Amino acid sequence: MKFTVGMLLLLASTIAHADRVEDKVRKLFEVQGLVASYQSLIDQARTQTQEQMKQIFDQTLSQLNASQEIQDRMKEAADKYMKAVLGDRTAEQIVEVLIKYYAPNFSEQELDKLIAFYSSAIGKKDTAVSKSATEKLMAHYQSENDRILTSATSEYIHELQLIAQQCSCPRRASSPNKI
Repeated sequence: MKFTVGMLLLLASTIAHADRVEDKVRKLFEVQGLVASYQSLIDQARTQTQEQMKQIFDQTLSQLNASQEIQDRMKEAADKYMKAVLGDRTAEQIVEVLIKYYAPNFSEQELDKLIAFYSSAIGKKDTAVSKSATEKLMAHYQSENDRILTSATSEYIHELQLIAQQCSCPRRASSPNKI
């Protein structure tokens, strides 16, 4: 009986310790602005996906002489796809998962020191500079990737055109209703 009571007390104190550590990690992530950063990334991904879907939708419709009913059905399909792809995950949910991987690596005392640092003026400055630098880095590589993609796509299309010109392949009859 004493063993069971002892085990229950040990388990309760372990759970309480884990809860305190997780609460401190939440506080650390809060002062670091992590939730806002993740929310920004989620919002950017949603915007980019919506823009891509609109381009696909508009391109598809431009190739069809579709009735309003068909256009509405296609819009519903696009909305359904967007919901499936994007889901409704939140930054807070991501942070809750991250806590499980992050918390076991720090003691309460270490977390207290990290919270104190990131709550200080220099810690806040570090967080702001890191966020700004990361945004600029992402913009730099996005711009570079756009340039590479545009150039590579242009070269690819040109190469396909050259191959098609050299081909003595029979041509297929094209249909304006095919995508």
